[in-house]
Amino acid sequence: MIHDLCHCASHNQGSGVSSSGEDDALSLHPEGTLLQWQQETLHRFRVILTEEGLIRKRDDDNSLLRFLRARGFNIAKAKAMFEAMLEWRKEIGADTIKQTFQFPERDAIKELYPHFHHKTDKMGRPLYIERLGQLQVDELLKITTMDRMLLYHVQEWEIVIDWKLPACSKKAGINISQSLTILDMKGVTMRHMSKQVRNFIQKITKIDQDFYPEYLGKMFIVNVPTAFKAMWTVVRPWLDKATQKKIEVHSGNFTSKLLELVDSENLPAFLGGTCCCPGGCENADAGPWNESSYQNNQPFDEPPKAPY
Repeated sequence: MIHDLCHCASHNQGSGVSSSGEDDALSLHPEGTLLQWQQETLHRFRVILTEEGLIRKRDDDNSLLRFLRARGFNIAKAKAMFEAMLEWRKEIGADTIKQTFQFPERDAIKELYPHFHHKTDKMGRPLYIERLGQLQVDELLKITTMDRMLLYHVQEWEIVIDWKLPACSKKAGINISQSLTILDMKGVTMRHMSKQVRNFIQKITKIDQDFYPEYLGKMFIVNVPTAFKAMWTVVRPWLDKATQKKIEVHSGNFTSKLLELVDSENLPAFLGGTCCCPGGCENADAGPWNESSYQNNQPFDEPPKAPY
């Protein structure tokens, strides 16, 4: 699974920019200040998409920036990527998947593959955590299929974009459009990287890098066992250099690093924090998205503009 490794794998394929220019484009985040040339490029990109009738109500400046950044601010390549995303969404029914896709095995899946959002970091970004050592692939496939897991993956993306990120933004008072991911590798062995799992990762890598680019802010991979070296050999080539800079790998003594970015009361105890949600942090779904003060049922009525 390790699906959030794929969230960050937005390669700058054929961007045609130098490595230094690539770093300039990708080191910025939607909440940050744009350089003048980037601001002008964003404006031209929006004008072109608008003239061709491709802009949707949900396409604020931050959304468009994702595609520009994923293609090194090359407008032609970003436009091709954007158009491919629109076509894919039609084919898969992504616009309505929150309502139309039924996944009654959700609770059972989370028991066999613990993955969850939990509160926020000090920047207001949602924490996303996976406990990969507890993944039970064989049992998982007795109650669902990889195709259904792919649809579930897309549905979860839509929930994050339409519900969780807007709530985090409202609480923080600024635009929040990235996450902090923690992959807990405690207990992971090579059985967790079966052929089925590798194929699944490859499929969601394509979905994430092509259709949901640039959502990762930072990633920690912790409690790394010796077996992870072989696993990392498989995954690392899928990630570009800019993405690799966002990832820290720790075998132990990682808690102080996490606490630099996450308040102790927001970090689950099994990662060194003090949070012990009733029923377990993995089941609480605690965060601004479940606090009435920050819920927003119509997050795209007035799309926020990227600050210049």
